[in-house]
Amino acid sequence: MDLIKEAISTAEKVFLRYNFIIPDWNNYRCDSLLMNIVYEENIFIESFPFSDDLCGMLFVDEYEKTLVYNSNHLPERRNFTIGHELGHYFLHLEKKSQFADRSKDMLDNTINEFEMQANTFASHLILPDPVIIIMLGNWLHYYQIKKRVKISDTALYWRLVNYLMGNCDLNNFSAQKLVTEFRDLSKASMDNIAHHKNACIYSVILSKANIRRLTRLFENTIFIQNELEETLKDS
Repeated sequence: MDLIKEAISTAEKVFLRYNFIIPDWNNYRCDSLLMNIVYEENIFIESFPFSDDLCGMLFVDEYEKTLVYNSNHLPERRNFTIGHELGHYFLHLEKKSQFADRSKDMLDNTINEFEMQANTFASHLILPDPVIIIMLGNWLHYYQIKKRVKISDTALYWRLVNYLMGNCDLNNFSAQKLVTEFRDLSKASMDNIAHHKNACIYSVILSKANIRRLTRLFENTIFIQNELEETLKDS
C-alpha cells in the first residue's frame, strides 16, 4: 500500500474506534479524542520543558509505553505532536520502539518516510474528513474551525489544502488559492458573520458527490452517516 494511503487508512480506523466520545460534531475537539486514545491504549503521557526544537518523544518497551510532549509549546502545537507520536505508535512499532521528533520532522514537506507518515496520520486524526464536511456544512469559518478543533493555523491550512487535492481533484496551486481565500474571508467575518460564506471552498467541498463518497466510507458508523446525510440534504 502507498505510504500516504496507509497513514490515512490507519488514522481513519483509529478515529472510528475511538470517536464514541464525541457528543456534538460542531464542537468536536481533537484534544479530547487524543487523550481518550492515550488512555485506552494505556500510554503514559507526560510533559517536559524541552528546547523549542524538540517537540516530542515516544518510548515503548516491555514495561511501559511513554509519550512525552514539549510543555513550552502552545496547546495546538502539542496536539499535533501527540497525534504525530500516535502515528509512530500505530504505524511503526514493528520497526522501531523509540522516537524523538524535532520541528523539522513536523514539516509538511519532510522526506523521511516515517515522519511523513506520522504527519499524515496526525493531520487526519486531528481533523477527520467527516468533521471537515459537517463543520463546513454548518457554515463555520476558518477561525471557528481552528478554535473549536484546537488545531494550529499551519496544520489547518495544509489539512484543507491536502483535502482539496486528494478529494476534489485540485492541484496544489488551486487548492492553496481556495484555502487562502477562505482564510482571508474568514478574517472579515470577525466583524461580519456572513462574509465568509462567499468562499468558494464551500461549494467545492460540499458537492453532493463528495459527501456521498464520505457517507459510503463511514457507512458502518451510523451517527457519522446520519450527520453527513443531513449535510447532503442541506447542500
